[in-house]
Amino acid sequence: MSPHLERGRAATAWILTGAAAVALPLGAGYGFARLFAPTLQSRYFPWLTGRALGIAAYVALTALVMLGVWMRHPWRARRPLLHAETRLRVHATLATATIALVVGHLISLASDKYAGVGWVGAFVPFRAHYRPTAVSLGVIAMLFMVVLFVSARAAGRLGARHWLAYHRLAVANFALVWFHGVLAGTDTVALRLLYVLSGGAVVALTATRYLLGRVARPFELVAGATARAGGSDAQHGTESHSVAS
Repeated sequence: MSPHLERGRAATAWILTGAAAVALPLGAGYGFARLFAPTLQSRYFPWLTGRALGIAAYVALTALVMLGVWMRHPWRARRPLLHAETRLRVHATLATATIALVVGHLISLASDKYAGVGWVGAFVPFRAHYRPTAVSLGVIAMLFMVVLFVSARAAGRLGARHWLAYHRLAVANFALVWFHGVLAGTDTVALRLLYVLSGGAVVALTATRYLLGRVARPFELVAGATARAGGSDAQHGTESHSVAS
């Protein structure tokens, strides 16, 4: 590969990484803030900030989960959207951005005395005064998200099998976050299109990933067995030829 092409690919990777970490989640948060601009100067500003950061974290998490599912999807070879190295870089950056936005979301709501969450309720399930079940879904998802993040960082020491077992539950964690957003938000009606489209996209991509994977696996096994049998026949033929000689 030429140096110019290599530098161009590296620049593209950094641009996509920056977009994933900054433009996507913060753009969503800014759009949410603009939607409720008349209340920005009121006493609910901390709550609004926390909610905007929560929406930004949700958008980043949606992109993170969809990219993660796509990296294991049978269609990825036929429709390579990004270079493999770029996909990994964007995936890792989205994970970091999601954690950072979730931390901001928790701090904003926990420090807001009108939100009814509090510092204990922000980190301990069923201790919030405001919609305790809905808030607890988010707390549980946040704790599990930390486990996923740490396991990804320690993937080399845990082994690929353990790391993959943890990450297969990322879609279930997304479901917890989805229900948390729908049930805990007072603005769910205004954001229903976001929840429907994002939830439907994750479900569709995950379903096709596993259904097509199950269909393709028997053919891969047969192809592998045929290849091994062909190699064995060729080796046997070579050995027979040697004996005859």
